Amino acid sequence: MENVSNQLSYLKGLIDGIKVDPESDYGRIFEGIINVLDEINDSIDDIAQYQDELADQIDLIDEDLAVIEEELSDEDDFDDDDDFEYYEIDCPKCGATVCLDEDFFDTDRPVTCPECGEEFDIEFDCDGDCEGCDACE
Repeated sequence: MENVSNQLSYLKGLIDGIKVDPESDYGRIFEGIINVLDEINDSIDDIAQYQDELADQIDLIDEDLAVIEEELSDEDDFDDDDDFEYYEIDCPKCGATVCLDEDFFDTDRPVTCPECGEEFDIEFDCDGDCEGCDACE
């Protein structure tokens, strides 16, 4: 961008050096061209400054994202967490796997498949060894 500014200054110097009358047709044309080039140069400088600011912001976002990625990678998977149990049930309509936590079974709500939206109830076969089951009591 500095090169464009230098070339524009050089052109201004050339025009001043040839002593073109500013009131002549050529003088007005040269002045108009220089004014347009000045505006273009200012716009290029503004764009370059904005681009630098965006690059700085992207660097900050990248650093924040790296911290988040590190925090997420340090967390244990749900499979390794003994306090959290979930059960996988296949949707009878589309066969998609639906994961339910154990608290869900304490409700009377039907299961809703996240893939197809089908609602279905879960039927249990009791072997007589469970605790708190209506069939065993």
